[in-house]
Amino acid sequence: MPLVVDCHAHIRMPDNGEPELVLDAADRAGVDRVVLCSLGREWVPFPDAAALEQANADIAQVVERYPDRFMGLVYLSADEVPLGLEHLDRYIANGPCRGVKLWISQFADDPRMDPLFDRIVELDVPVLQHTWTKATGNLERESTAWHCVHRMKRHPGLKMWLAHAGGRWEEAARIIAPYPNLCADISGGEPEAGIVECLLRHMGPDRVFFGSDIPGRSFVVQMSKVLSADIPDDWKCMILGENILRWIEP
Repeated sequence: MPLVVDCHAHIRMPDNGEPELVLDAADRAGVDRVVLCSLGREWVPFPDAAALEQANADIAQVVERYPDRFMGLVYLSADEVPLGLEHLDRYIANGPCRGVKLWISQFADDPRMDPLFDRIVELDVPVLQHTWTKATGNLERESTAWHCVHRMKRHPGLKMWLAHAGGRWEEAARIIAPYPNLCADISGGEPEAGIVECLLRHMGPDRVFFGSDIPGRSFVVQMSKVLSADIPDDWKCMILGENILRWIEP
């Protein structure tokens, strides 16, 4: 079995046994390491400073408890830019975390985020950007692949991967294909045949990451998208762990 690294996982609480449940599930599924983020103990679209403080302190606590298993992401918001700059230094430059998580408090190309992205590029750490395109309509500030492209044009040195392969994965793959530093994870959604093959056709084997979106989805179901794909074994190894480690290891 190749080294398996899940690039997209969540916790709500750091000290109620939840991280240990994630690790137990990872052990059963053969997942070696997990990239972990928090959207707060209560998930709200527009977190305030206190929620961001709690979320990032929680992730740092768990990563420091299990440094060989978890790699942490810092949760940021355009509504709290000075705090975000402080957290980039506290938890990444001088702390245990390896990257950034952005959810739905702003679009990926929101100009208020420019100072944060300037610092992210300086630190040379990647961003996990929630992206989705829904037939029923997106949330108020829910990013699509186009928002990520616009951000990449402003910060060409940025490394960003699109959560859930953008939702409509075939469309997203075509949109981001010309931008080598835009990648996609396959977390969330049903394990439809052809997802991985489609992404590879447009983007190549080094730009697709395995992720689960646990606890909303399971490690095994999401891993089946890779293991069942009609692709070479060395490409499966790249997707299952090698690609994300190339970006997130210090």
